[in-house]
Amino acid sequence: MSLSELLKDLQADINAAIKLENKLKDKKFIDDIKTVLKIAKIGFIDAAGNALHRIHKTKPTIDAVKELIQGFPDALSFKNKKNRLPIQSAVRSNVATKYVPILAKEGIKHEVGGRGMRGGLLVVDPTDVDGMNTLQLIVNLGNPSDPIPHDTARLKVLKELRKDNLLLKKDIKEHNLLFWSCQTQSKRRFEYLAEWDPDCLMTGTYKDLPLSHAIIQHRKDLTFFTMYFQTALKHYPQHLGFLFQKDNSGKTAYERAVEKHGKQETFKTIQQCIPTDTSLPILHHVMKDAPQYFDEFSIRYLSALHLLDQNGRSFIQAQLAGGAKTLVNDGFYFLRLSDDEIAEADPVTKQYPFLTAASGESGDLSTTYFLLSKNPSLLEIYKEEATQQALEEQEAKMTMKRKRGDGDGDNEEGE
Repeated sequence: MSLSELLKDLQADINAAIKLENKLKDKKFIDDIKTVLKIAKIGFIDAAGNALHRIHKTKPTIDAVKELIQGFPDALSFKNKKNRLPIQSAVRSNVATKYVPILAKEGIKHEVGGRGMRGGLLVVDPTDVDGMNTLQLIVNLGNPSDPIPHDTARLKVLKELRKDNLLLKKDIKEHNLLFWSCQTQSKRRFEYLAEWDPDCLMTGTYKDLPLSHAIIQHRKDLTFFTMYFQTALKHYPQHLGFLFQKDNSGKTAYERAVEKHGKQETFKTIQQCIPTDTSLPILHHVMKDAPQYFDEFSIRYLSALHLLDQNGRSFIQAQLAGGAKTLVNDGFYFLRLSDDEIAEADPVTKQYPFLTAASGESGDLSTTYFLLSKNPSLLEIYKEEATQQALEEQEAKMTMKRKRGDGDGDNEEGE
């Protein structure tokens, strides 16, 4: 007997029971029929729920899945033997991943997983050892032996969820999506999320650590950090990809990497991302953020000594502006300065080196006098420039005052 024939017979029986409800006056008969129908209802939901858990095998159309859900909405909340929801079973199969958006959209209507759980996307998978929710699994799962098809399929799901407002920008940070996607098998998803919210590369955290630190600390090797570092360099070259980002204790990401993986492996990763002939002013960053490691970096990036930073400063100018160098603590450094370097004004402050040495909290008179002694004419040049600048500023003020006066006169005449 076909399904349609069986259901037709069942419908006939149900119709007969309905007609007899008020005629037979047999309460036990009616109660038995209700029990049978309740059991049948449960059976329908179980059957539909199991069907949703098997879509990775049966591969129905999206429309067929939608029709099944509309017929048996409670099936969306049916849990299998592993205590997973259908949407959680779907996300674990590359074949069934495409059904996740329709399961989530329909799931919201029926509050699958509870109110605010976004149709099951925010429900924790009870079998996942890391306690990831469905959304985190979408960005994390893949196939290391054949990553591209799996990564591409799940990236398509992310884009569809975003289009339907089921994936929000705030989710990237709130659900640690960059951390969970930062691995070779989900490279495209990681890059997509980082492109959407690059700020999270800097502000994201995981287990009270900045993202740059967490990926080093909680991943087994530096391949994970390599992916993060390459992406961070793309979006934040001015911060050197947060290589020297500090945690709450003051430890830099570089120091954490060396501590866990050793200096050789750490520099192997750094040089993979920043080649020795780089155009990035890496030594400027080292001198500013981690001067104690300058020797370790300088022997590997000698050509970077001749680069300018984002402010147009040479390495020498950046060193002088940093205030760490004085005649007392490094006299040989100042003896090596050329006449051109001593006479070149800082592109940011417009000050000559002798003024840079004299200004700020770390102002040092002995250094200032030494630099002036190498080129005394700089003081006169500075006075002339300062006088000229003052005259120009005064003239600009007078011009503005005259313009305001002319404007006032025009207004009075118009009245």
